[in-house]
Amino acid sequence: MSSRYFFHIRHGEHGERVSIDDEGTEFASAREADDYGARVACDISMDDFHYGDAEVSVVDASGNEIARHPFYPKLNS
Repeated sequence: MSSRYFFHIRHGEHGERVSIDDEGTEFASAREADDYGARVACDISMDDFHYGDAEVSVVDASGNEIARHPFYPKLNS
């Protein structure tokens, strides 16, 4: 049985500004959703924009945050 998880983007000193994921995505487990959230943060971090303290907040269908994944700046080569 799969459950729906949401991937909000939080930013600001205390994460007070949020871009809400209204649709969510279904996953078989919280671990799969957590892994996906980490990949989203990594993928977004790869562009040339500096996101500061932004992070992906992974939230289950009950509204419980199960993980946070920060955006790390891309290293210049």
